[in-house]
Formats: sequence, C-alpha cells, structure tokens
Amino acid sequence: MLSLVSSSRFGIVLSVLLGVTQSHVIPLIDNITNHSGLQRRQGDKNPTHFNWVKSFAAIGDSYSAGIGSGAHLGQIWHNRDDWRCSRYDQSYPMIMNNYLGTDVEKFQYLACSGDKSWQIYDQAKKLEGNIDLLTLTAGGNDLCLAEIIKDCIMLSFYGEATCNAILKKAQGNLDLIMRHNIKEILLALNDKMADDGIVVFNSYARFFNTENEDCAQKQDWSSFEWVRSIWLNLQRPLPLTVARRKRFNELTTGLNDVIHDVIKEVQSEVKYNIGFSNWDRWAIEGVKGQMCDPSSSGAYPDPDQPDLIFFKPDTRKSEFTVFPFSSTIKRNINETVDSNDSGRQNPSRFNEKQIGALGGRLNLPPRDLDEDGVNRAIYKSSLWNSVNPRAAALKRLDPRAPDLPGCPGNDNGPLPGLGDFVPDFFGRVFHPNEEGHNAIASFAIETTMNLRAKVLGVEPKICEVKEQFKCWQKEGMKGYATADVLDMNYKKFCDEVKPPGEGAVGWKFTKKYQVGTPDEQEFEYELGDLGDGFNKNECLESFKRIIHGCDGNDPENPLNWKFGGTWKRDQDTYTVTPKRTNRPWPLKKPYGSCEGESFISFSGYVIAGAGWSSWDEGRESLLPAIKSCLGKGVTTWTFKYLDKPDDDGYEWYVGFHTPVFVNNRCFKNNKAVFGAKGFTDGCKGSGWA
Repeated sequence: MLSLVSSSRFGIVLSVLLGVTQSHVIPLIDNITNHSGLQRRQGDKNPTHFNWVKSFAAIGDSYSAGIGSGAHLGQIWHNRDDWRCSRYDQSYPMIMNNYLGTDVEKFQYLACSGDKSWQIYDQAKKLEGNIDLLTLTAGGNDLCLAEIIKDCIMLSFYGEATCNAILKKAQGNLDLIMRHNIKEILLALNDKMADDGIVVFNSYARFFNTENEDCAQKQDWSSFEWVRSIWLNLQRPLPLTVARRKRFNELTTGLNDVIHDVIKEVQSEVKYNIGFSNWDRWAIEGVKGQMCDPSSSGAYPDPDQPDLIFFKPDTRKSEFTVFPFSSTIKRNINETVDSNDSGRQNPSRFNEKQIGALGGRLNLPPRDLDEDGVNRAIYKSSLWNSVNPRAAALKRLDPRAPDLPGCPGNDNGPLPGLGDFVPDFFGRVFHPNEEGHNAIASFAIETTMNLRAKVLGVEPKICEVKEQFKCWQKEGMKGYATADVLDMNYKKFCDEVKPPGEGAVGWKFTKKYQVGTPDEQEFEYELGDLGDGFNKNECLESFKRIIHGCDGNDPENPLNWKFGGTWKRDQDTYTVTPKRTNRPWPLKKPYGSCEGESFISFSGYVIAGAGWSSWDEGRESLLPAIKSCLGKGVTTWTFKYLDKPDDDGYEWYVGFHTPVFVNNRCFKNNKAVFGAKGFTDGCKGSGWA
C-alpha cells in the first residue's frame, strides 16, 4: 500500500508520485478547475510543495472522522467533540495534516461519524474562513449505510423484505436528494475558502468482491447469531450472496457518480478550485482490498489478505450457545490458534465482554411485520413516508440546506440514534482501516498537487502510466465464452461506443451480449481523466489482442474457449469478461444427449448439450443443421438455458417436433448434431422404424 506516514517528506512525495504507478493504479483526478485572475501566492512554483497551506480543514462523516483507525483523539471527560464524533489519529485528514507539517497554522477538524449531508452542511457553515485546503466526504449516511449494515448484513434477522425496503429507500435518496444536498454543501464552502483555495472531495469505495459465493457459503457475516437465540421469533440471517453484494456496490458507485457530476456542475459557481479524488479502483485493481475477496479466510486481520482496506468482523464460522437462565454467553471456538500469540485465541474476534456490551446497546425491536413482510420498526423515521420530505426538511433547516434523508431508526433530529450508542469496535466495521486511510490520503494529496499546478499555471506532476495487461484465467477467474462469438461482439461494441458528450473525460461505456446464456459476456471501455478521446481503431486492436492474446496453447483447452482480460493503455482501458462462472471445466469436447418418440403424425425430440450452441438458443447452429438434414420444417422449437449445469453437466435443452421417420438419417447417426459442431451418443427413444 501507499504510505504517507514517513519521517521523510521527500520519501512521502515519492510514495505519492511513484508508488501508485508501480502498482498500475492512477487516481482518477476529476474536474480540475482554474479561475483566471486568482491571487496567487508569491514564491514557490512547485505544486508538490505545500508551504502555501496555512489553514487546513476537514469536514464530513465517519470516513473523514476515521472511526477505529489508530487511536481515539478524545476522551469522554474532555475533548468531548473528538470523543463524540469518533475522530481517530490515523484518519486520512490527520495523515494529511501530519504530512503538511508545521506550515499549517490552523487545522479545523469538524468531521463527525454518523453525520448526514444536512449535518455536514452545518459543519461547513461553522468553519472559520480563509481556508487554503479543505477535504471532505459526504453522502454515505444519507444512503442509510448504518441501517443497511445492520438489517442486511450483520443483524439481518428480519428477512429479505426488510432489507429490500431499506435498499429501496437508499436508492430513492440517491435519486431524489443527493444531488441537491451535495451541491448545497459545496456552495456553502464558497464564503469559507480563500480565493485560490482548493477543495478535495474524496470518493467512497465498494466494499465487496463479487467473484464467487464463498462469503455466502463459507463465512458467517451475522456475527451475533446469539441474538436470534434470545429473540426466538427472528429469522435466520440473510446470506451475503453475490447478487446482494453487487447491489450494495451499485449504491456506492451511484453515489460516486452523483458527486462527480455535481462537482462538474458547481465548478463555475464557486470561486475556489475543486477536484474529485476517486480511490475506489485502488481497492479492486491496486490491491486485493475488498471484503469477500477469494483469497480471504474470513479472519480479521487476515494474513491471507494483508491489503484489506476495510475493518470487518472475523467471519469464520463459529457457534454461539446461550444458556436460558443466565446472561453469560459462551461460544464453542472452532478457530485456529495463532501460534505467534502464546496460545491465546485470535484477539481480533469480538470477545465475551464486548459482545455483552454490544448486546445491551442493540435494543432490537420486536418482529412486527406489515402486509409486505417488512419489519414495521424501520418506519420510525418521521420522514420515511413523508409526502414532501423537502418541505419537512425546511421546517428544521434554512431554505438552502440539504434535504433530510429519512433513514429508518432515527428521526434526524437532536435525539441520538442507534449509532450514538454502538461502541467503536462495532461502529468501525465497513469503514476504512489504517491501510484504507493511507490510500485515501495519498490520492487526496495527488489531487491537491494537480489542482495547485493549475493555480500556479504550471504543468501538473503527472505520474507516468504504465501499460497493464491481464488475462482473467491467470487471475483465477472461471468464466469463458466461444471465440467466434467474442470476435463478433467486440466489433459491434467498438461501433457502439458513445461518449457522454463532446470532449468528455473520465467516463466509461459498458455493454453485455448473449445475456442469459452460458456465453454471456461484458465489454467495457473506460477513458481516464487525462485522455484524448475514444479511438475506434485502437478499440478493435485492443479487444482482438485481449481475446486472442490470452488462453492460447493450453492442452486443457482444445476447444479454444476464451476467458477474456483487460488492457490499460495510458488513459484508455479495454475489458472483456465472460460472466458465467459455473460452466463445466475442463470442457475438452462438446457432449450431449438425444431422446425422441414417434407419434401418429409427428415425432418429438429433446436434445441436451454442453460446449456447443451456447449462445444462440440453437437458432444459428442446431436449428439450421436439423433443417438442412430433414429437408422439411421443424415446429414447436423450445430452447432453455439452465442457470447452472444439471447433474449430467448439461447447460441447456431443447424440445421440438419433426415429421415422422427421420431419426435414422438425422439424429441416431448424429448428422444434424455434427452439423452444429456438437455431439450426442446417438438418439434414444421408442417406436422407431
């Protein structure tokens, strides 16, 4: 990982400028603005020097407060704001402040864990002015993050309907209020920033790897199974499936996209310089930083996944036993003992004392379901079902203030919610750990350097982008597709790529083909923030190399299946990914079965197969071959792809009718099937002449 924690400023700058490049990840520096007529400070013209920062500020939510990262800044009997807001000394603002050094004369640190955008708006209004550099995160809590973690993952005992209701509310907030809220925060900063000041808006990062179902099948994310034993009317916790993880990730990318768009919109309305520091891709491409990565054992800390960038519970499976007449909670420990820990059990798990402390704070409500199967307790927010949440917000806030999100379990008022009572050892889960905050700080520093270069009128110190070429099969991915189909589709894709607007940068175009078939694949083109634009010829060249430059000369792959990969070429990234990961492997030859039966006026057939006709429902392969053999028509063609191979390994089946007495010349001898490049062991049935 990058590190800004260093005694050498020169070493720190090198780590920012060179460390990212060496790992083939470039921060996505967006929306750099430069306002003519700015009052530039005299002296140093080097954008990598920070002696111009005399006043530094950080506002935002728990991502900026750094809950759990390092040591707590405050104590309950003094520094009460630091304590109440769970500010920690290894948060990215603290790392940046240490890096900026003694030139900083004033550091305003108002970020507070749990704050929603309307509260971060209040933070902005409370700042003292003439700020040179400000960094922030905002929006995550408006998407009901705490409630999603509780009711969809960690304490998901109320079922699918309750989780889906919260996710629907989060998506509604994203669609309806986030754009307005983020813009009002940025406009509120206009009176607080110096004329040549810089604001760095940091992204959020996707929590989950979505490659396989190990998290759902092999790990226990409901770390408090004992809760269900106490409240006997609760359901089993929801499994953390790939589909559910993808939905959580989509909220994160959706929020990042809104922030990105608002920064573009607002840059002409503010006097300061603003940029978007997107560290999300670091977790995916730079390191194996996401939760549910296939390399993880479920432990935390995990020696098998040292670069994880989030706090998480230990999700290795274990059992809790609750004695009915005692408040004592005991557990059968099914975990390995750390040999370097003097025989003690792994201390990273929540211990008995912590579990007891948490149990007293959960205050789980009774399972009272509405007609849709949703726990009614999630409607406690007065704004949840408000007909006009904007009007409700204006009752409390000034007319320009952000709308209230109305997440469940809180009233968005002065009274504390669940999060105010949950201890930080639990509250830190799903937040960046020390490695994550180092990454955020590094990306934010580079964004600041690029913005400062614009202020100074000099070229930014841009890292050299090294070419990156990866083949998915070598990365352990299991999806594959037919070479001819990929060749057909990459040419279509390069014809269809459309930028969002003239001169647009920092965008991507994605399209799927053969959706719902074993050959389903996704093509993606992404243009970086410093790119020159889409080039069709380069697109064709790149996808051809990805498809045919990987997976060659493999004795396990005589059918020349293609696994895809990615090629990053300066600011352009081309990616092709077969999506079906549960196909039979190794699949060295096509196989299938055929059964038929004769009736008075027609014959009926059912053919099943794998490794052929895997993308076209047989209409461009098997059906023409049958018609060619018969010389007559085929009726009632019904083709079905299976979600996963059946017990015989078949990926699909098809049923159809033909004229009578055609089995011997077309099916029993495999003539029609061979014409489709497939195979069956003859064709079985009854009543054949």
